[in-house]
Amino acid sequence: MPRRHVVLAVAFLLSACSTAMPSATPTPTSAPPAPTPSAPAATAGDLPPNAAKVYAAIRSQVEVIRGLKPTAAVDPVTIDEAQLRANLGAEFDATFTPAQLKDTEDLLVVLGLLPQGSSLRSLTLDFQSGQVAGYYSPDMNELFVVSRSGTLGPVDETTYAHEFTHQLQDQHVDLDKLGIDVQDQSDRSLARLALVEGDASSVQSTWMFANLDSKELGEVLAAGLDPAALAALQRAPRYLRDTALFPYQDGLSFATRLLTNGGYAAVDAAFADPPDSTEQILHPTKYLQREKPIAVTLPKVLVDRAGPGWTAAGQDTLGELILRIWLNEGGVSTADASTATVGWGGDRLVLLRGPGDAVSVALHTEWDTPADADEFAAAATIALAKIASGGRVVHPSGSTTVWIAIGDAAAAVATVAVAGA
Repeated sequence: MPRRHVVLAVAFLLSACSTAMPSATPTPTSAPPAPTPSAPAATAGDLPPNAAKVYAAIRSQVEVIRGLKPTAAVDPVTIDEAQLRANLGAEFDATFTPAQLKDTEDLLVVLGLLPQGSSLRSLTLDFQSGQVAGYYSPDMNELFVVSRSGTLGPVDETTYAHEFTHQLQDQHVDLDKLGIDVQDQSDRSLARLALVEGDASSVQSTWMFANLDSKELGEVLAAGLDPAALAALQRAPRYLRDTALFPYQDGLSFATRLLTNGGYAAVDAAFADPPDSTEQILHPTKYLQREKPIAVTLPKVLVDRAGPGWTAAGQDTLGELILRIWLNEGGVSTADASTATVGWGGDRLVLLRGPGDAVSVALHTEWDTPADADEFAAAATIALAKIASGGRVVHPSGSTTVWIAIGDAAAAVATVAVAGA
């Protein structure tokens, strides 16, 4: 799974952002290489005239809104679109070893979340390059603003307000401590990214409406309606698009709920006790009530039952959001997919590799009630019929358990699921 906090980026499609996207990648067998330093096309000294004064004013305004002050200066660096893609490419390559990238692509293809033969790198960079207006890198302690016009306008200023909020977050709570980059916890990592981006999106919105006039707000809106940006959004596979937009759209709703309950003190408290699942972001009451995910473990016999030469490439947790996206890809309507996943309790997935190019996925899910499990099993049966021939759904009657088996070892995995019932 990519380190989600490597790039905390902002774009302007419904005030949404694109970021280092979650990928439900199994635990790798070796650690990724150290991040490659970015090579900016411009330096702080190349900023347009009066930019330093403008950015200083924005910093002061954001400090008042967020109630935090920086502990160290991070000068914004202006880059162009070509340098943006180069930087994002370097960040992507620092995230994966070739083996990890292969596992990620195979997993997403087997699940039907990416088309067969997809290049995850190309899809990701094409999507991000068309969306990103700026980003903050906690790993590198760098803040970038993408200049597409060569001037410092309201889009750049709004970008900086968002990214400066990330700088404040990092300096006060240390984003590394949130565990956004834990290798086998995609769902939890995505939820915590939503807290980070929801907070910054809230500050961004407050700053915009307090400091931009109607004409300037129109320019920001127009940037979100740019044909190239919209085309990049439309071309992206649903999985990349939805997981990229989630931290900003649903994260903003989550942050707004916290702000309504207790102002930024409540947001600060959430950083000290962060959400554990996308379920808690989608349904903030479950976070406020501290409804924890069910810890699901997979039986070791899965690998043995798959047959000689099979190994486990790694495990992960998908969570309510990605399971909802998976049902969508399988032809289940958005409304029905949301209803079918709302009773999520917990899950665990393993990617299995066999002789030759054989590959399979086993997913054990748990639900809040037997009725919730029935609903998901019915929707999963519909989705699986479209996504993978030979896939199996195993749901013991009256239980809260639903197993899904896809790929070359699906039949063998299903026998384990039935035996476990």
